[in-house]
Amino acid sequence: MESSCVRIAQRNLARSKTRTDTAVDLEDRNFLVKDADVWNGRAFTRGSILIENGRIKRIARRIIDNGVERTNASGLKALPGLIDVHVHLRDMELAYKEDFATGTAAAAAGGFTTVLDMPNTVPPTNSARRVIEKQKVAAQKTRVNVGFHAAAVSDSDEIEALAHAGAFSLKLYMPKPIAPFDVENDQAIEKMMRAARHVGTPVTVHAEDIVGTENTSQGDGFEQAADARSPIFETRAVERLLRIQKKARCSVHYCHLTLRSSLTKISGSTRSTSEVTPHHLLLSKKLLSTIGWRGWMVPPLRSEETRQSLLESTLAGLSSAIASDHAPHTIKEKDQSASKSPPGVPGLETTLPLMLTLVNRQQMPLSLLVKLLSENPARIFGLKSKAKLQKGADGDVVLVDLKKKSKIDSSKFFSKAKFSPFDGFKTQGAVHSSIVSGKVVYKEGEIVAGEGSGSVLRSGSG
Repeated sequence: MESSCVRIAQRNLARSKTRTDTAVDLEDRNFLVKDADVWNGRAFTRGSILIENGRIKRIARRIIDNGVERTNASGLKALPGLIDVHVHLRDMELAYKEDFATGTAAAAAGGFTTVLDMPNTVPPTNSARRVIEKQKVAAQKTRVNVGFHAAAVSDSDEIEALAHAGAFSLKLYMPKPIAPFDVENDQAIEKMMRAARHVGTPVTVHAEDIVGTENTSQGDGFEQAADARSPIFETRAVERLLRIQKKARCSVHYCHLTLRSSLTKISGSTRSTSEVTPHHLLLSKKLLSTIGWRGWMVPPLRSEETRQSLLESTLAGLSSAIASDHAPHTIKEKDQSASKSPPGVPGLETTLPLMLTLVNRQQMPLSLLVKLLSENPARIFGLKSKAKLQKGADGDVVLVDLKKKSKIDSSKFFSKAKFSPFDGFKTQGAVHSSIVSGKVVYKEGEIVAGEGSGSVLRSGSG
């Protein structure tokens, strides 16, 4: 009965969104990206991209524009719109930290045309009804494409309802479950994974097996807090979950990993994918003595040796994706002792400039950047019409200036979270424009699209 009600509500929401977005806005989403260096999946070729009704109509060396809106992209690289599969947009009762309007503005400024939001909100996204509620609120505010993960739950009927509502995954947060869930019980996890496999929904997981351990007290120092969440907790969780996953034969995506050994184990396992974050790739624990709360997140920053190993293994192709784990808070909340400061840092506006800097330093091939920030995220979460610049694909494009040099300044963020562990970092490579379904959302430092100009995505809708 619950599933039937959810399906009806979902269809009604879809019809409503089609009327307000597709039928009206998409008629105006005819746009020409003129004279760019266009990524064709292997290399760049000079050409123009014509987008009609939200989808790519044609890519060619010369296109007669017939008066449609256009942008001169000479000297810019055209990449498929980036996809961040791990963000915390907050909103609802946490809108004072971030809301769908400010969070997706930050996404567009960072080159992300699609984001997937995590369920540890207030109220938590732990039912199909709450997924639908968030979809309705987001539809009025979002500036990019947004989809929603849901909390891992025990009830098989609710898992089916979540799938029908369009949840992109079931998130198992091992340190502290979002919904009532016995994370210490292997059989409970296996049952949940089997139910998820049955409805075709992957499981995402925060892999730190710290429940019931004796060494998780933080103390007042951030270095102490990082030491308390030892790498062994990640190792133990990954090994345990891989064993359970093998029995359940479920697809599992392992979030924000920090260890090369974790990436190695997961890359050798079928139905398993992984992600890493820019802060774990580029920052180490020794910085906590100076940046303090600005660098406090979980999993915490690791040793310099571990960081270097993680970066090397990511550059070697062991990780499936890069995600920002954008986790905004107010400065008043963050600027406390380690035992009180909530973990998490904003990352939507810094991820691409930091990675483009690695490209300019010839540490990361641009082809790998596209794979980790667009192609693989689309594949993992079934976004079949995205992450490619070709006829028929969604008109999601990011124009990048590889030469532009900047300095990260969190006071200028579109996010409500005006802090960053990367403040003052010099970067080379910047977003010029972000185009979502043929509509320019961000251009040269400004948000140029209104609230509600983006779309709500549902898993399974392509």
